[in-house]
Amino acid sequence: MTNTIPGVLYSKLNSAGKPMTNLIIQIIVIVLIFGFSALAGIYIAGILNRSKKIFFIIGLLTGPLGLLFAFAIVKLPEKYVGSFITFAVFILISILFTKTTLLSGLEWGSIDFRFYLRDPSQKSEKIQEGVRLNRKNPRARDEIIIAGIDENTVREFDNNGIKWPYPWKYHSIFTKYVSSGKPQSILFDIMFIDHKDGEKELAAAIKSAGNVFLDYPFENNEVDVSYTDIAERMGLLNAVRFPVDPSDDSEEFVKGVTPPLPELIKAAKGIGFANVFQGRDGINRTVPLIIKYKGWYYPNIDLAIVMDYYGIGIKDVEIKIGKYIKLKNLPADKMAIRNDKKEIKIPIDSNGFMDVNFIGGSGSFNHIPYYYFVNDGTMEGNDSLKDKIILVAAYAVTGVATDEKKSPYGPSFGIEHHANAINTILSQDFLYKLTDLQNLLIFLVIAVFLGIAIPRMSIGASLISTLLFIIFYTAGSYMLFEYSSIITAMSTPLIQTVLTYTLIVTYRVVNEQQEKKYIRQTFSKFVSASVVDELLKDPSKVKLGGEKKILTVLFSDIRGFTSISEQLTPEELVEHLNIYLQAMTDIVIDTEGTLDKYIGDAIMAFWGAPIELENHALKSCQAALRMMDKMAEINRVWEHEKKPVLDIGIGINTGDMVVGCMGSSSRMDYTLMGDNVNLGSRLEGTNKVYGTNIIISDFTYQYVKDHVIVRELDLIRVKGKALPVKIYELMGMKD
Repeated sequence: MTNTIPGVLYSKLNSAGKPMTNLIIQIIVIVLIFGFSALAGIYIAGILNRSKKIFFIIGLLTGPLGLLFAFAIVKLPEKYVGSFITFAVFILISILFTKTTLLSGLEWGSIDFRFYLRDPSQKSEKIQEGVRLNRKNPRARDEIIIAGIDENTVREFDNNGIKWPYPWKYHSIFTKYVSSGKPQSILFDIMFIDHKDGEKELAAAIKSAGNVFLDYPFENNEVDVSYTDIAERMGLLNAVRFPVDPSDDSEEFVKGVTPPLPELIKAAKGIGFANVFQGRDGINRTVPLIIKYKGWYYPNIDLAIVMDYYGIGIKDVEIKIGKYIKLKNLPADKMAIRNDKKEIKIPIDSNGFMDVNFIGGSGSFNHIPYYYFVNDGTMEGNDSLKDKIILVAAYAVTGVATDEKKSPYGPSFGIEHHANAINTILSQDFLYKLTDLQNLLIFLVIAVFLGIAIPRMSIGASLISTLLFIIFYTAGSYMLFEYSSIITAMSTPLIQTVLTYTLIVTYRVVNEQQEKKYIRQTFSKFVSASVVDELLKDPSKVKLGGEKKILTVLFSDIRGFTSISEQLTPEELVEHLNIYLQAMTDIVIDTEGTLDKYIGDAIMAFWGAPIELENHALKSCQAALRMMDKMAEINRVWEHEKKPVLDIGIGINTGDMVVGCMGSSSRMDYTLMGDNVNLGSRLEGTNKVYGTNIIISDFTYQYVKDHVIVRELDLIRVKGKALPVKIYELMGMKD
C-alpha cells in the first residue's frame, strides 16, 4: 500500500481569504523590493565609486541583503572581510536549513548516498536453469523470510491455469502448510477487504494457524465504498488501538480506513495498517509505526509483528510523540542489544514516522517462492520455518499487481520495505538524525574554521585545505552513519564550505586585479613601433572605430601569480615582472606582432594589423614557441639566483576580429574586440584543464598545419559558436 505523504506533513495550508489574491500581492511586493534594490545599487555604486552595472545586478538578483553584503565587503577593512563573509554565509545557510525546504532534497540525496556506499548485498548467481544461489545480506535477520509471489510462482500457477489474483483457497492451503512448520508469525500483505469465495475456508485456516497477521489501508480521502459490515469491522479494529499522547497536537492526515473482513480479523492473531508513504521525491525512507485517526493511534503491521515477536501487548507500549515508542517488559533472550530495563526505544518524529535503516537493495532478505508452500502436506519434522517471520506478498514486476516502491537503494518490492522496518526494530539498529540545533553547531564550527584558515592561506593552499576538509567531513559523516547509525547534515555543510571558499577567493582575486591594475597603468603608454609607423602613415586611423579583418590573437598569462607575489617584496615583484614582460614583448615585436596591452601579468598581442601579414597565424605560433624557450632560459637564471620561477599559459586563435582605435576622444587604444578574441583568451585559461602550455584553435591550425607539430586535445563548446571547437596543443615546428 503506497501513498504520497499529504501536504499537511510539510506545511500548513493557508485557508484564509483568497489565496490567489494573496499570492499576486506577494509577487508584486517582491518585484517592488528587488526593483528598488536594483536602483539603490546604482546609487550606492556612485557613492563607492564602483561599477554601477555590477551593483545594479546585485540589487536586482539578491535584493537588500545582497546589497548590504556587497556594501559591507567594500567598506570593511580587508582583514575583517574573510570573517564577515564566513559568518554571513553561516547565517544564510542556517536560515535556509531550518526555515525552508530548499536544501531538503540535497540532504535526502546525501542520506541515499551513504546507504549506497554501505550496501553489502550481492546479487544472486545462476547455478542452472531455474535455480539461483542467493547470497543473504549479512545485516538481514535470519528470522525474516519472504514467501514471495514471484515470477516462478506466477509461471507455476499459469501452467496450471490459475491467474492472479489467486483464489483464496490457495492462501488457505498455504496457511495450513506453513503453520505446520511452527513459524513465529505469518503476515499476509494482501488485502482481504471484499467478500469472495473461499472466505470461510481461509478464516478457518487462519484461526487454526493461530499466528496469522493481516493488514489494511488508511486512505488520504474519505472511503467512497460503503460496506454493510463497516461498524463491525471498525469495532474489531478499535480493539488494537493505542491512546493518544496528551502532548500530541498534530493534525490527522488520513481521512478514511478500510479494515479487513470481520471473520478474518476474528481469526487472525493481529492486524495493522500497511501504508508506506513516499517522500516528495518519490523515495520512501521512513515508515509510520502509528497513525493518528479520530483521536487514537493505530499500529502499523510491522509494529504489530514486532510486539508479537516479543510477546507483549498494548499495556507494554509507551508512546511519546516526536520522541519515541517504548517497548517494555521484553524477553532478554530475544533482544539484539540487552539492557537492564528490558526495553527498546524506537525513535519517531512528530507524526509517528521511524527512519528505516535499509540494509540493501532488492533481494537482501531470504526469499522462497510462494508456490513451494501451496502444498496439501505438512512440514512436521522440518524446522526450517520454526520461529520465523513469514512475509507473504507480491514479489514480481509482471503477472501480479505491481508493488514496487523506491528506497534509498532504488526500486524494491513493498514487502521488502516492511521487512526492512521489522529488521530495523528487531536488530535495534535505529537511525538517529541530529537535531537542527546540533547541525547548526556543526555549521558554526565550520564557519569558525574557514574564517580563520582561508584568509591566512594562499589561494592554492586554501583550495587544497578546503578540498581536504570536504573529503574528511564526507568520510566522517559516512563513518558515523556506518558505525553509529547517526545521520548528520552532509550536503548543507559542503555547500557552506564551497560557497564560503568561493566568495573569499573571489574577493581576493578582485583585490589581486586591483594590484594588477597598477602594473597595467605602468605600461599603458607602451605602443609597438609598427602601430606608430602605421599611424604616422595614416593619421585618419587616430579616431574611434575599427574595421573587421582576419587576424591572429595571442594571450599569455602567468600561473600562480598570487603565490609568487607573496614570496617577493613589491620592489622584487616589479623587477621580476619587468624582466619577464620585456623578454616576451621583444619576441612579439621581433615576429612582427603588435603588443595590444599588458593585463596585469598577462600579455595580449596580435598579428596581421596594422601591418598586413599573410602568415600571421604562423608568426604567432613561432612567437609562442619562442616565448616558452625564452621562459625556460630565464627560469634557469632565476633558479640559480634562488628566485621564484614562472610558468605561463598561451592561447592562440585566428578569425574575424574588429581592430582599430577604441575608447574616448581623450584616451584611446589600438586594440581588438570580438568573439574570436574572447576565444583566444579562453584557450589560454584552458591550458590549466589539460596541463598544457600552448593551445591553438582549429581555426589557427588550418592556417599552419603544414608547418607545426601538434597534439589534438579535445572538442570544446564556446559561447557564440553553434558547433564545438577542436583544440590542439602546439608542440613545435616541422621546419
